[in-house]
Amino acid sequence: MTERTDIATPSSPRPEALESKEPPPVRTRKRQAFSTAVAIIARARDELQHLTGYKVDSVSAFERTDDGWRLSVTVVELRRIPSATDVLASYEVILDETGDIVTYHRGSRYFRDQVGQDQ
Repeated sequence: MTERTDIATPSSPRPEALESKEPPPVRTRKRQAFSTAVAIIARARDELQHLTGYKVDSVSAFERTDDGWRLSVTVVELRRIPSATDVLASYEVILDETGDIVTYHRGSRYFRDQVGQDQ
């Protein structure tokens, strides 16, 4: 019985694979696929701060939507002493798939010490 060298076995590479020195093709993905939620949120915080001029205090919620992302953000609109009397505002921020702000809306305004109460 003679051994055939043209048949590839699981332990031996196919002859055409040995001839090719090129690396396998690299799959490209959308920029958003590489973004993590943390990166998306950090970028949105920076952009909202530049757009409104207010410091972002926190991001209380985020969700992936069909078109991108939706965030609930709290900003400090007026710093006061004591800080419990700072004026805060809640914003809803809509981002596209790449993390750019498409729209934002200010919701309620309240004092910091009112957090957790109905506003």
